[in-house]
Amino acid sequence: MKILKYEKIAAGFIPWSLNYLKVSQALIEFIRTEKFEVIHIGSTSFMVGGKGIIDLSILYRNGEINTAVNHLLSLEFQDQISDKPFPPERPRKDGTVMMDGNKYFIHVHVISYGSEEHKKQLHYKEYMLRNPGVREAYELLKKEILSQGITDQEAYGKQKSPYVKSILSQL
Repeated sequence: MKILKYEKIAAGFIPWSLNYLKVSQALIEFIRTEKFEVIHIGSTSFMVGGKGIIDLSILYRNGEINTAVNHLLSLEFQDQISDKPFPPERPRKDGTVMMDGNKYFIHVHVISYGSEEHKKQLHYKEYMLRNPGVREAYELLKKEILSQGITDQEAYGKQKSPYVKSILSQL
């Protein structure tokens, strides 16, 4: 697998596809090592359409954050392109892959194994998978945000944030 240069794209709505699971599994196998577990998170992991960006988390243990970051860089993932990137103590690395003639954008979050954030990611995904009505409402919210002309990735994310936080507060 070859990690290509990441491109910051405008937010849009791409219906969910089974291909996201295929691509994420290939990426998980490509990234994981004996030291690092990798999990598929975010909308593409729980069958919700949206920007179509595949979010993964690489989980490090025992303060091995720098080793995890260096591992991602060695695979050709790049620093996050953002006006407000994640902080160095909780970085994200980005990349692009081509699979079956399609381009997929990837965000890899560097998370401590067993941390509160790791647990929240797992609980959120499980909740969304169990609740199709909530998934449908989330897709409708995404479409509504786009209908307002909000296509900048960060502004779009900020608009979705209260919905996600409201779900997380229930878990």
